[in-house]
Amino acid sequence: MSLEGMLTWLEHDDTNIVRTALISLTETDRKTLGPKARGWLTRVNPTRVSSTHAALAVLATAGGWRQAMIAPVNAYGLDSSFVDHAVAILQARSPSWLPEFVVALLEDEGIWNWRLARGLVRAQAAPPPDHPQYFRGTVRGLPDRFARDRRPLIDQLHADPDLASEHLFNMLSTEGTGRLLAFHDNFQESTYEHLPDHDPFAAGTWRVSLVTLVHERQLDRGRLLDAVLAAPLRDWAAADLGWYVGMHDALEPTLDEITGRQATYARLLTVEHGPSVKAAQREISRMLGDPRFNPILVLDASKATLGRSDKATVAAQLRMLDKLAKAHPDIAIAETVRIAADHPRADLREQAVKLLDRLGETAPALEPQRPFVAPAVEPWPTPQPVTPIKSADELGETLLALIEEIDAVEMERAVDGLLRFADQRPQISELLWTRVNQGQYYNDPRIAPVTLARAWLAPRERANGEWPIVLGRSVFRAEPALPETFVGALGRRLTGIAQAIRRGPHPAVALPSHADGSIDADVLTQRLSLLRRRDEPLELEVAVALLRVPPAERSDVVLPASIRESRAVAHALASPHTWERQVVNHQRLNWEPARRIPIFRDRAGSEGDALDGVAARPRPERTLGVEVAYGEYEPRFEQTLALGATLLPHDPDVLAAHAHPYLHRDLRKNRAASVPILDALARSRTANGAPASSALILGMAAKDARARTAARDALIDRARHGVLDGAALGRQGALLMHDEIVVGQRLSTGFADVTRASDAAVSPLLDALQELMAVLPGRRDAGPFVELAADLAERTGRKFQLPVEFRHLAAGKSTSVVAKAARRLA
Repeated sequence: MSLEGMLTWLEHDDTNIVRTALISLTETDRKTLGPKARGWLTRVNPTRVSSTHAALAVLATAGGWRQAMIAPVNAYGLDSSFVDHAVAILQARSPSWLPEFVVALLEDEGIWNWRLARGLVRAQAAPPPDHPQYFRGTVRGLPDRFARDRRPLIDQLHADPDLASEHLFNMLSTEGTGRLLAFHDNFQESTYEHLPDHDPFAAGTWRVSLVTLVHERQLDRGRLLDAVLAAPLRDWAAADLGWYVGMHDALEPTLDEITGRQATYARLLTVEHGPSVKAAQREISRMLGDPRFNPILVLDASKATLGRSDKATVAAQLRMLDKLAKAHPDIAIAETVRIAADHPRADLREQAVKLLDRLGETAPALEPQRPFVAPAVEPWPTPQPVTPIKSADELGETLLALIEEIDAVEMERAVDGLLRFADQRPQISELLWTRVNQGQYYNDPRIAPVTLARAWLAPRERANGEWPIVLGRSVFRAEPALPETFVGALGRRLTGIAQAIRRGPHPAVALPSHADGSIDADVLTQRLSLLRRRDEPLELEVAVALLRVPPAERSDVVLPASIRESRAVAHALASPHTWERQVVNHQRLNWEPARRIPIFRDRAGSEGDALDGVAARPRPERTLGVEVAYGEYEPRFEQTLALGATLLPHDPDVLAAHAHPYLHRDLRKNRAASVPILDALARSRTANGAPASSALILGMAAKDARARTAARDALIDRARHGVLDGAALGRQGALLMHDEIVVGQRLSTGFADVTRASDAAVSPLLDALQELMAVLPGRRDAGPFVELAADLAERTGRKFQLPVEFRHLAAGKSTSVVAKAARRLA
């Protein structure tokens, strides 16, 4: 069949006719149509062929799973029949690569991918894969999100009955499933002002559907309860566990079920996840008077519970032990209670002492508190040196490794090597060329080493275009990152490297001396002194190199006359910054609520040179609207930000100002994309100004525990090395709390954890709490802040200034947590 004939029926309105025709293609037809079909999805489609038909044509002509992946990765606007037609075509073809295609679908995690993978398994065209995303993806893949009318989820489970068995139990035991279940069920049960047609729909939740399956006897109740209880005992993030607690409560376990699992409930008392501990405490309290109850199990587990830092859980455990002592007077609980008598929180110590008094036991005598002495400032460790790539063969191996996983320092070594070895080829050229042309890297930072390798290896007479490297895109509208934004500037720099490689070798001057991204001033001077008269280093690379030199030493770098007048170089040498904070109301999409986003504008910044988007941030309000969308759906976006962090080792405020759109996004998304930024702030030897302080507070308030941990570690490291400005940190925290941008409980918990982990952080965080105190009156979350301030003030012997409202509270008779703590500070 001619290509024109195939185009005619591909433009047909009836997809059933198109599917039949695609199934009947000969091998010759596939070779003719395949390149065209793949081009329609990866380039501009000049035909009237719909995205659905183009994607089906790609699947019908693909010679392997990598070519087949072009369809789900690049096709947009697919209709709801796509999966059924795609399965029919692939089942009829039955290529040997279908198992690999199923795994690739799951790895990519696209919107249609789980449904297509599941469809191929149901049709027995491919075996069930043992892949986490095959189970985890069920949460979002099974519900019909494209139907105009919402349907009960149980109907969709009935339509695929094989799921209501081992598959669902595997789903519940797969890490990452819990947060997806929580997001899905919360959306189904919530009311949104910006979605007026979205009413709460409990029948659309997984929780109600699983309970229904139990009632229908399609799912074993005991096994489901065991699966729910097992989740908190695994080493999972807290975000993965909350849904399981709600599912446990929805099952409403009977007393018989609880007593039969009392060993499991006792183990739950020892886990880190607070809501799971509270659920265990509630159920154990129901068993206290049951003759089947074994109190020794609870007594042993209580030692871990009483050692927790959070007040509510420890207080509840002491109350439970009090009840246990009354129900089982023959059990000695005093030794266990004494653990709480030495708790850091004064009110918990008081509760434990009262319980010991009721038991007729003597509370342990507390050792006299030793005077607090802040530890000496620790010197910074010497960062690991960075060695340049020595040959084209080593460069080829480095690029191969980067295509698998981006590493910021290795990327800098590759850039340095590519500039020096632009006219040489490695022995693995053929292997590297095959590898870079195998995968699809849209919205993936690995596009950088792939494009650089192509620019290096492609024949000079071919494909001598712009070689763009795009490291971030907005999805709605699908546009690459603006060049004046930070993410856009990172791509622009690497695009310049790719273009330079096509012209031949260039002097390389920007390779970091150390793994923290820094360059010693004398090292850069030596590199520049070796330049010959005819050598022309890239202007942006010289400016980047200067940014990597400590600010106090930049003026010591001896610059050749040929580059001394460069505007970008002058910008890097001056680098003045005057920061102005603003809060912008932003609504990205009309179905999303408006959000208040803090930004920092550099009033001394300038525009119009090669360092735009890197060394300054003069007008962030113009680009914020698109920046908040960059990397939102990219699984490796944190690696993109890591590339940027290596460019600014000595300018933490500039880096933090650039990162605010992503730090703010991490407040509501379990992505932790900003972890590399927080790690870079931990390494910085410069005191935290306003933008860096704001970034650290946003990190401590992130939704994902990984980001919160990184922020806490940053505070500890900066305190140990004497560069943590606690007052600046507190001022930004006060502003963010006043603007209702951060969750106060996450901050108070983070501050408490940091002071317990490091004595060096005690004084700086007491300074921070002093600044925060002004915004606490009237807030429901004030208690933990005031209590922590009282603990630290007593520990250090420092005076603390209370707001007028708290002084009045301290002088009254209130017995609230805030009043008690205020009296300790008064």
